Amino acid sequence: MKLLSRSRRAVQRLPIRPRRMNFRFKGLENTRYWFDNDPVLTHFMNVLSVTFPDGERFFVDAVRAFRDRVDDPQRQKDISGFIGQEAMHSLEHQAFNDLVSGKGYEALVEKALGVTRHLLAGGRKHLSAEEQLAATAGLEHITAILADTILRRGDMVEKMDPSVRDLWVWHSIEETEHKAVAFDLYQDVDGGYWRRQRTFFTGTAYLIGFSAYFTWQFLKQDGVNRQPLTLAKGLWKMFGYRGVVSAAIPAWFQYLRPDFHPWQDDNTHLLDDWRATLPEPAVSAAA
Repeated sequence: MKLLSRSRRAVQRLPIRPRRMNFRFKGLENTRYWFDNDPVLTHFMNVLSVTFPDGERFFVDAVRAFRDRVDDPQRQKDISGFIGQEAMHSLEHQAFNDLVSGKGYEALVEKALGVTRHLLAGGRKHLSAEEQLAATAGLEHITAILADTILRRGDMVEKMDPSVRDLWVWHSIEETEHKAVAFDLYQDVDGGYWRRQRTFFTGTAYLIGFSAYFTWQFLKQDGVNRQPLTLAKGLWKMFGYRGVVSAAIPAWFQYLRPDFHPWQDDNTHLLDDWRATLPEPAVSAAA
């Protein structure tokens, strides 16, 4: 209880405000490989983006199902902020996905969306409400540690094309702001360690399989599968020293601790400087 109280005070110092940005992605229509001019990095992130609109609606529904268990007014505000932020992420990434689709990847994007919806429908059908919340807490940890990797690596952000850089910075900031909301609610509702780990491992396995398969399909369409040097360079940027994925692996293991809480890693100091790089939001209001 002492750990949770300290962590919740950290969240209370960090307002969770939805911000509708209305990103226009000017120049993206002329840029195929927007992340370090690298097809592997670009398509990996494109595939992640495809999962966000439907995936984040799943997260919202899982949290909404239990928000009546919370009496604390501040935590109710945090839950409203979480729901509002996830709704904005769905809208902004849908616009981004539409642009990716328009670059000749329409069939692949539609297939990836179909698989995403099938998997989420299976989760809604076969998982209890408590398990859906546990899965949400685990997947939110994955998005939070990827967001942390982006925010800690200015050199990585600089390698993103300016047309999309603000989208990923903004998303990373908001994932950080609300990274404990689903976890704290799960502690209130159930808190079971083994259920938390089962859903975490299952969610991780599905995400790895989905991302690997569809990233490869995008690369095959571009003919990059026949370019071993390009593939090797991209894989090193993802899994080599200080790679996009490998840099987040130690934090992934933190979730396995019985006493884990997202705010044990207090990275709020990263947020103000990054916020200052973003344009003013079109809408900034509580949900």
